Amino acid sequence: MNPDEKKQHIKQLWNKARRYNNKLRFQARLQKMTESNLKEMMIDDINEEAEEEASHTESQPKLKWYLIDRDRTFCKVWNFMITMLIIYSLVVSPYVVVFPTVYEWCDNKDGIDKESEGCTGTIKWNETLRKIELAFDIIFFIEILLNFVKRSRAYQNINQIANNYLLGHFIFDVIATLPCLLMGETIDYYTLKFFRIIHVPRLTQPLQVILGCALQKYSKKR
Repeated sequence: MNPDEKKQHIKQLWNKARRYNNKLRFQARLQKMTESNLKEMMIDDINEEAEEEASHTESQPKLKWYLIDRDRTFCKVWNFMITMLIIYSLVVSPYVVVFPTVYEWCDNKDGIDKESEGCTGTIKWNETLRKIELAFDIIFFIEILLNFVKRSRAYQNINQIANNYLLGHFIFDVIATLPCLLMGETIDYYTLKFFRIIHVPRLTQPLQVILGCALQKYSKKR
């Protein structure tokens, strides 16, 4: 190969190298443009979703200050506590009704303790259990009041909430709570607490909370 042919061959190689380099630069620029376009599209989508959510929230009526949202943490904790008290009531109430002397008895002059019904001596109470029942009935009375202001997705204003509660569990909650609360937690009205059995379906809520926590921990480990 003579010197002219060598120069010509080298020139062709340089031209190929330049074309290849220009091709790489073009591909890099195209990739950057594509990525920037995707980012802009994602930002636009996010902005559109935010605007839709803002317009949706603005279109909804504002929550009144006296209404309590059932999805809030306070309401969830309160409902969980009420569920635990219902479990306690459904367990303890049958035991007290079957064995009333555990709760209230008659202390006769001869020293023999008998049931308080037809008592000729002094009626005595299990003060610890009586105070527990009194405290729980006060909490249930507060629950009755709160049920008139607990807002859900299905019932948004106080009229809907009140009508739903009055036509539902209201009468059962009042019968199970007020007589014992007003009469000093005597054994005569203790059987009325059985009306709380209407809340049996909500006893699955603690199990749902425990299962939800367990599933979250399991998913984090994975």
